[in-house]
Amino acid sequence: MDIKDLKAEWQKAGSGSVNEETLKLMTKISQHPTLRKLRIKLISEAIFLIILLFVYYDGFDGDKKPIYVNVLLVLSILLYITNNFLGFLFIKNPVRGNNIIVSLQKLCLVLKRMTVFSLLSSTIYAATLIFYFSVSVEFTFLKYILLGTMMLIFVIISFFSYKKWKQKIDYFSHVLSAYIKDVA
Repeated sequence: MDIKDLKAEWQKAGSGSVNEETLKLMTKISQHPTLRKLRIKLISEAIFLIILLFVYYDGFDGDKKPIYVNVLLVLSILLYITNNFLGFLFIKNPVRGNNIIVSLQKLCLVLKRMTVFSLLSSTIYAATLIFYFSVSVEFTFLKYILLGTMMLIFVIISFFSYKKWKQKIDYFSHVLSAYIKDVA
């Protein structure tokens, strides 16, 4: 294709009409496969954690634990579910500005905040869960090793979660800087 063909195609661009329903379907981000996977993950985690809330008291001797430990566990689970739900709502509507530069800048800022809140809610949830199961345990050397292993696994999972968030932020920051460079 030479430059004349390209110019001719450019002149014809926009002359075809697309009905409004087709445009709505094309721009509907909620139909994206990644969002569908996130929605399934969010719903399945929420269902699992809500079931845990209903059975932990009888199934894991919640009646033998101090009341503050039970309250902390319930609050940490609710915080974790709420954080995931709010993150999903944000991802579902990523456009935050009237142009792409402003939108990408706000996206990077919100992703940084989401990183902090996500890691914080996960840390609170994991720490509370570990605390709940270890509050009335008589510790032996083996149990200390198991507790240390659980904490190490949590730290490793948190590290990889942080790296994943950082990778997303770096990607959008790179897109933003490349777009600004191209515009300038």
